[in-house]
Parts: sequence; C-alpha cells; structure tokens
Amino acid sequence: MAFHRERPPLLIRPRRSWRLAVFTGLTHGLAGAVVVMLPIYPYRDPLWILVGLSAFHAFAVHVLRRAPWSIRTVLWQSDGDWLLTLNSGAEIEASLSPATFVSLPLVVLNFRSGRLRRHVLPLFADALDPEQLRRLRQRLRIDGGTHGPDLTDA
Repeated sequence: MAFHRERPPLLIRPRRSWRLAVFTGLTHGLAGAVVVMLPIYPYRDPLWILVGLSAFHAFAVHVLRRAPWSIRTVLWQSDGDWLLTLNSGAEIEASLSPATFVSLPLVVLNFRSGRLRRHVLPLFADALDPEQLRRLRQRLRIDGGTHGPDLTDA
C-alpha cells in the first residue's frame, strides 16, 4: 500500500448542486411549516424568523457559494494537509475533522482551522465529476483523518 506522501494532490472545485438546493429548501421549508403548526404563540414568530435566517445562510454559503467565507476550492496536498481557498481570496490551512461524513450520494467535509474556527463543505454527487468524487471517497476511507496538523491546541 502506498503512503500518503506518494499520492498526488487532489484539487476539489465543486460546482453548484441541485440536490443540495432541493435538500436545503425542503428541510427548511418543512421546519418552517412545523414552526407554524406549533402551539407556542409567543415564540412562533421569532422561531420562524430563525428558520428563515438559517435558510438564507445555507443558500448563500453552501448552495450558491456567494458569501466571502464560502469555500471555493479545497486542495488535499501530498503531505496530507488541506488548503482551503475562500471566495474572499483567503487561503486557510486546515485539518480534517473526525466528524467528516462519507457515503455514496453525499460527502460532508468538516475542517478545523484553529480552536474555534470550523468550515464545512457538503458535496452531493452532482457537485463533482464522478471520477473525482470516487477518488475523494477512496482516499478519505484509506487515510482521511490520520494525517495533517493537530490544531486542537492552537
């Protein structure tokens, strides 16, 4: 088996995902419908506003990727480190969190870039080329969170 240093860097440049848009719209729409049906009259409007703000944030950051802190590209370097490029142009070195989720239709990359700073990149199957998504899933299963800097003490 090859070591992680022998693997070429993997550049992830996600496209917009219709599956993510539908999932985000459905979950926030259903949450808003549930809030309207709840018999908590003094708290209904503030809770409904919070669901609406969450939907706006999810669409701006993850679906449309228009926010300055949205992830534009991710580079999994040969040494196992991750380099995130944000829409603002900032480049952040991060480590992969153990909370990363890998399945066939969905990969959710959770990153840590300090003690409190977290970044999330949800990738449905339509956000990447099938071959690139296959390589990403394969490398994550083999040595996903075992390499890179430990930023828990930073």
